[in-house]
Amino acid sequence: MKTQSGTKNSVKRVEQGVYKSPHLIGKITLQQNNFFLDNLEEIILSINPSRIIEVGTARGGTTLAMSNILIKNNLHDVKIKTFDITIRHHLKDLTISNIEFYVGNIFNWSKSVLSKPEEITNFLSKTGRNLIMCDGSNKVKEFNILSQYLKVNDVIMAHDYAPNKEIFESDYIGKIWNHMEISDKDIKNTVETCNLEPYNNKLIKQTAWVAKIKK
Repeated sequence: MKTQSGTKNSVKRVEQGVYKSPHLIGKITLQQNNFFLDNLEEIILSINPSRIIEVGTARGGTTLAMSNILIKNNLHDVKIKTFDITIRHHLKDLTISNIEFYVGNIFNWSKSVLSKPEEITNFLSKTGRNLIMCDGSNKVKEFNILSQYLKVNDVIMAHDYAPNKEIFESDYIGKIWNHMEISDKDIKNTVETCNLEPYNNKLIKQTAWVAKIKK
């Protein structure tokens, strides 16, 4: 992850959200800022997805938080399919009706394509709005590859975002988020070719995510 130049000790820490899942003993520290967790319900309900793809399960905090939000709001038909190359021990034996855990790599990074497109297309091909959340190990390629599978009104998001290095250093570090792995220049061509427009920028900006809607 890219951080401010200099030693890590010179960068003011940004508090990460902590989530208590009803499915686990103890709490999970999300790799997200507090604003994201505090406003995740509003973000999910504003998008109102029919299904969610998450790349980068990691500790599972965001996955479990979204699952609970959907259940709390009686959105029982909305399913989450979450991908990672490994699964953490505390998630292995979980069985939750609206989450499908997929363990393995579905990307061919060298060719910038999906190596297992059926794992995505079969899930996304149904009617209703899709939400794709890119938070794995290569957010630029995840965003650029998965944008090709969007249909009109679908939303795609990517974490560890800032518009550019200058804004990251002036407005993000020590305030919003200390990591930048994707910027506007990284997705410029995809935004243009896939006809993507900003989605709910005012709210999303404070989360260190970028969100685009397919027009």
